[in-house]
Amino acid sequence: MTLEEILRVPTAASPEERAHDVWDDENRCCYSADGEKLLDAENFPSEVTVREGCRILCDGVFAFQDYMAEDRKIGEEIPLDERDSFLEKIHLPATLTHIGNAAFNECGLLESIRLPKGLLSIGEEAFCDCWNLEKVTCPASLRVIGPRAFQGCINLYQIRLNKGLEAIGEDAFDDCESLETILVPAGTLDRFLTLLPKSLHEFIEEL
Repeated sequence: MTLEEILRVPTAASPEERAHDVWDDENRCCYSADGEKLLDAENFPSEVTVREGCRILCDGVFAFQDYMAEDRKIGEEIPLDERDSFLEKIHLPATLTHIGNAAFNECGLLESIRLPKGLLSIGEEAFCDCWNLEKVTCPASLRVIGPRAFQGCINLYQIRLNKGLEAIGEDAFDDCESLETILVPAGTLDRFLTLLPKSLHEFIEEL
């Protein structure tokens, strides 16, 4: 796929897909009828296994929702330190190619994630405010990291980027205050100096 084609892949769940969804009772998630999109996961447990065959995690599927805040009334303002999604562990299938916008937004209990080898894109704010995420290794297949994808990951100290990355969105690693190292493949330093903002250049190291 070209970069333009990757960016045009729809990651929002359509009304038609929702009308014909297929329920996974064990993981409390629903999929499109063909199994290629994880549409919704509002009542998911702390550990979720996404089915093989799924290609797209739709926008906001595991993101924090107001009902997740215990001892808070509907409509009540929720303090930042209580805005944690239920999710603690996620198992992604080898078939996954796209992680939608805000898919893991405010998954504050998520400490690690293994991105599958065939992943092509990480959407806007996909892992924004995942407070406890510490390390990220991008698979060789990854082409796009969206704007603010890892913004506010305050415990993220190491990022390993891949040679095939073509686009890194604005503020993708903004407010990652524990960041120590951005590892890039040998011979790619000059390219990543153009892809990443100057504020991050001091962290870049070639492998």
